Amino acid sequence: MLFRKVIAALSAAVISFTGLSLIREDDVSAAVSIDSLYADFTEVNFISKSGGDITFGVDGSEIYVNTSCANNIDITIVDESNRPVTASMTADGSCRFEVASSISANTIYYVVFEYSAEGVDYRQWDIYITKRSDGTLAMLKSLIYDFNVERCSELWTDDQSLQECLQPQNDVCCDDPDIIAIAESITRGCNTDWEKSYAIYTFIVSNFAYDFIQVDDRSVVYQDDAAVLLRRKIAVCEGFGNTYVALCRAVGVPAAVSFGIGAQAYDFMHNQSYLNNENPNHAWACVCLDGTWYHVDPTWDMQNAYEGNSYDTGVITEGDYSYDYYLLPLEIFSMTHKICDADTIHGIESTGTCGPNANYSISRDAVITISGSGEITLPYGVNGFRFVEFAPGSNITSIGEYCFQDCDALEYVILPDSVTRIEDGAFITCEDLEYVYLPDGVEYIGEGAFLYCDQLSYIYIPDSVTDIGDWAFDSCPWLIISAPSSLANSIVYDYDVEPIRVIARS
Repeated sequence: MLFRKVIAALSAAVISFTGLSLIREDDVSAAVSIDSLYADFTEVNFISKSGGDITFGVDGSEIYVNTSCANNIDITIVDESNRPVTASMTADGSCRFEVASSISANTIYYVVFEYSAEGVDYRQWDIYITKRSDGTLAMLKSLIYDFNVERCSELWTDDQSLQECLQPQNDVCCDDPDIIAIAESITRGCNTDWEKSYAIYTFIVSNFAYDFIQVDDRSVVYQDDAAVLLRRKIAVCEGFGNTYVALCRAVGVPAAVSFGIGAQAYDFMHNQSYLNNENPNHAWACVCLDGTWYHVDPTWDMQNAYEGNSYDTGVITEGDYSYDYYLLPLEIFSMTHKICDADTIHGIESTGTCGPNANYSISRDAVITISGSGEITLPYGVNGFRFVEFAPGSNITSIGEYCFQDCDALEYVILPDSVTRIEDGAFITCEDLEYVYLPDGVEYIGEGAFLYCDQLSYIYIPDSVTDIGDWAFDSCPWLIISAPSSLANSIVYDYDVEPIRVIARS
C-alpha cells in the first residue's frame, strides 16, 4: 500500500492559466491551531457511479463505514509524516474499528480509505481525523471548507438554473453537431444521468492526455474549445473541464466548469495564505445528478501525458486512470480544491463599492450595473456576471488596475464617454470577452490591459489615445486592431502571440 500523499505531477498539472500568480509552497504563515480545523460534521458521504452511498464517519473512539454497495474495504490511519500508525483494517461491507487507542490527542492524522463499489476501485486519502483530549474522535476540515460552502451557493437546482446549465457557452459548444454525435455515441445504452456522466468521465480520463508542453509554452495560444479538443485529445485542466461539460450538456445532463486553486491537503490545512487568495491556477467541473451538485476533476484522475519540446512534436505516455476525484463530497473536495467561481450563466446577486465614489450591483440575469464617479476597481473575486452597464448620470473616468481580472464569463463591454484611462491589467484573462468599445477621449491603455483575452475579436483605438502599455493586447490570437498610424507600429512589440492584424489609420 502506498502511503505517501503525492498527487501525480500536481505542481504542473494544476497550472493551466498563464500569467497568474500562484501561492508557493514555501510561503510563511502563522501556525494553524488544530482547534480551528475541527469540523461540524462527523461523517462524509462518498457516492458510487450510480448514486450508492459509502459513508465514512467517526463515533466515540471508533471509525465506521456504512454502505450497501462497497466491498474490499481497506483502511489505514497515517500521520502527517506519512507513517502508518495502525495496521490495515479490512472488511467486505459496513464495519466499525476502534482506533482512538492507536493515536495521540490533538494530532492530525489522515485516513487511507480504499474500497470497491459497483466494479470500480477507489482510494480516498483526504479524510482527516484527530483525537480530542477526552479520547473521542473528531473529523477535521480544511481552512477553505467554509469558503467553499459559500461559493457553492451559486450552484442552484431550480428548473431555470438547470436549464441554463444545458446551454452553450464560450468553449462549451454543446450545440455543435460533432459534439452531440460524440456524446450520443459515448452514452449509447445509458439509461440515467448517472450512467451518462460516468461514461463521459471515463472517456475523458482514458482517452485524453495532459499537455505538459502547454504549461511552459508562451509562443502558442492554445484553444480550450471542446470541439477542437475532441479532435486533438490533448489539453490542460480547463480543456478537460470544458469537454466534460460540453458532452454532458449535449445529452441533457446539467454541468458547469469551475475555477479555483488546486493544492495538496497539507497546504490547505496549514497555510493560511490560501484564505485570501483567489488567483485561480486550476479548473475542473461539477455535475448535477438527481438534484445534487457533485465535483469532478478529470485532470487529477488522468495519467496520460503529452511531453516534449513543441506543440507538434510531443509524445504521449500512457498511464492508468482512476476515479478518486469523481463525484467527491464537498468536505473532501475542499481538502485539495478552493472554489473561486463556477462558470454559471446566472448572475451572483450582490452589491458593494468598487471605488471611493462608485458602487456596483449584480442582478440574477448576470448584469453588473456600475454607478458613481472616478476610478473603479471591483473587489477581489467579484466576477459572477456576463454584461456591464453604467448607470445614467455616472461619471466613471478610469477602469482601475485589474478591475475585471478573471471575469471569465464577461462577454462585451461598452465603456462610457467619460472614461479616459484603462489601467494596467484592467481586463486581463477575461477569456470570454469578445468586444470592447473604447470611446473618444480615452488617453491611456495600460500594460497588459487585455492580456490573455483570447476571444477578443476587434478593438478600435480612438485617435485620443497617446500611450499604450507593453503587452496590452498580447496573446489575443483572434484580434484585429484599428489604431492611429502614430501608434500602430509600436503596439505589438515583444509580444508572445501577436493579434491577427493591426490596421494603421492615417
